[in-house]
Parts: sequence; C-alpha cells; structure tokens
Amino acid sequence: MATRQTTDPPQRADTAPAVRDVPRREVTGAWFLMFGYATLLVGMIWDGQWHGDVGPDNFWTAPHLLLYSGTGIVGLTCLTVVLLSTWARGPSTGTPSVTVLRTFRAPWPFLVGGLGAAGNLLYAGSDLWWHEVYGFDIAAGATPSHFGLGLSIQVEICAMVMAFAVLRRTRAERWGLALAIGLATIGSTSAFGMLSELVLGWVPGVAPRVLGLGAVGALTLSLIVGLTRGWHWPAALGLTFLVVQGTLALFAPAATRWYAEAIGQPMRDYAANLPQVLIGFPATFPLVALLAGGVAAWAVRRGAGPLGVTAAIGALAGINTALFYGAVGLDMSLAATLPAVTAVGMGMGVLGWRCAVLLRRFGVRAPGTVPA
Repeated sequence: MATRQTTDPPQRADTAPAVRDVPRREVTGAWFLMFGYATLLVGMIWDGQWHGDVGPDNFWTAPHLLLYSGTGIVGLTCLTVVLLSTWARGPSTGTPSVTVLRTFRAPWPFLVGGLGAAGNLLYAGSDLWWHEVYGFDIAAGATPSHFGLGLSIQVEICAMVMAFAVLRRTRAERWGLALAIGLATIGSTSAFGMLSELVLGWVPGVAPRVLGLGAVGALTLSLIVGLTRGWHWPAALGLTFLVVQGTLALFAPAATRWYAEAIGQPMRDYAANLPQVLIGFPATFPLVALLAGGVAAWAVRRGAGPLGVTAAIGALAGINTALFYGAVGLDMSLAATLPAVTAVGMGMGVLGWRCAVLLRRFGVRAPGTVPA
C-alpha cells in the first residue's frame, strides 16, 4: 500500500485506505464503550444541573449513581475485551496491543479505557470521603477529588475515540466515530475547563474557561477531519453534537425538577430551571462544523496542506467560542480573549491533525505506514 507524508491534504472518501479486519469483540466493545460513556455523560450533565438548581447533594444522588454506572460499564467492557483478547484462539488482533503482567493481551483503546474507569472509581471513593468530611454543596472542580474525576473521565473519552478510530470500515462505524467525537466534545468541557482555570487563571482580562472550550472545539473538529479525510464527516459531527446537546437540554432540567420533588428537596429561589448544557459549550458549534466541512472540501479540491487547513479550522472554533460567550454576557475582555483563543485554537487544530495521523495507524493493514 502506498504511503504518504503526514503533510498530505484531507482526501476524498473514495480514496480512503482499506482497513484491517477487526475482531467482533472489539467492534462490540467499542459500542459498549460509547454506551457506557453516554450514560456517564447524562449523569454528569444532570449533576451539573442539580448543583445549579437545587444545590445540596451527597454521594448517593441519582445523578452520581448514573455517572458511576456509566463508568462501571466502561470498566467491565474493557476488562471483558482484554480477557477475550488474551484467551482468543486463532490470529491475534491487529489493533496495537500491549502485554500486561506478562499475561494479558490488552488492545490499547481498552487498556486506556480500563485505566480511566479505574481512576474514576478511585476518585469516586475520595469524593465520598471529601463529601462526608467537608460537606456536600461544593461546586464541581473545586476539590481535588472532582479534579481527579474530570481527568479520569477525559481518559475514558480518549479510549472511546481510540476504539472508533479503528472502526472506519462501514458507514455505520464512521457515524459511530462522528457520534463518539460529538459526545467527546460535550464531555471534555469539564477537564479542559478545570485545566484552563488552573493554568491560565492568572492572565488578566482573558477568560480561561473560554480558552479551554475553544481548545476542545478546535481539537475535535481537526481530529475528525484528520481521521475521515472527507468534507461531510465534520458536518456529521455537527449533527450528532446538535442531537446530543438538544437531548440533554430537554432531559436535565426536567429530571432535576422531578427528582427534587421526589425526594422533597426545594429548588433554589433563583433557579430558572433552564438547561445549563446549552451554555456549557457553544450551541453554535454545529455551524462551525459545517464551515469546517467546507474548508475540508476546499482543501481537497486545491490540494492544500493539512497543517494550514486544520490551523484555520481551529481558529474558526476559537473565534466561535469567544463570540458565543461574549454574546451570552460572560465577564471577560473580548479584545483580550478573542486573539488568545484564536491562537489556542490554531495550535489545537494542528495537534488534532497530528493525533489523527497516529490514530489512523490503528486501522491500516501495513504496520509503520501512514495511510494515504
């Protein structure tokens, strides 16, 4: 199979390389990873809505249990795939794998997912202890346990995307990739938001959370452009994002109100019961995804280099984030934040392309080559 340098432009779908056969256990495992993470995400968004509209909670609330149930599904899925890969007869999986404890054969996506799930449950125990010792009504991200939870969830997100990066053989699997990255876009707001607050909170006039969310949008858009090398899959990402955000926007306020009534907790006096997920990440992201698809189509026709293309896509994501939060009235200096988030977006766009080049190797037949 022909190979190209990593500076090749995005390619048409009909020139995509053949991908290796993937064992059924990994195909099924990828979809279960998505199901587990989707369950986790619903719990996480519901928990954020609960904190805003009701407030007092403990470790055993329904949103928390839903979140940790999703983590349990991810962990059990990864364990099952690793055990089946270890005991499987016939040719071993072609997915890059590692031997753990000199015994277990673990495909990388499921090793990463298992580590993320283990970390999540470990920090869940520390979160339980923190709540019991210091109290219950604490904002997410303000405690070490919440910070660890956010990073562990981000590892689970990476595992889900890695698993679907292997599955680009059929249209259904490519739609699965688009949905996985759509879920990842919304779910990554927690970890990126906390990290940006920690690292960039000292910068005067700049809203660090806007920088973090701009980085998320740039990374996910350039990632799907790099993985699919086609113009229509960024648009598919925008569609899946719209469906996921819209569904969560309908569910979270209604579930919060119902659950508060069920357990006898009053709503906060100032609670508007509006869907917080609509401002948790720019609701205008699907429009930028459409623009990214147009940029990718232009790059295919002109043979443009991918680094400039993905940097431009990242810049669009950053600009969209700054303008969106400026429009909703976030306390920030738009003059300072806009150029900063544009620069961050350009850098993350290039990083997303580089990550896509590495992930595409998970699905090619010949080892050591970057597919055309």
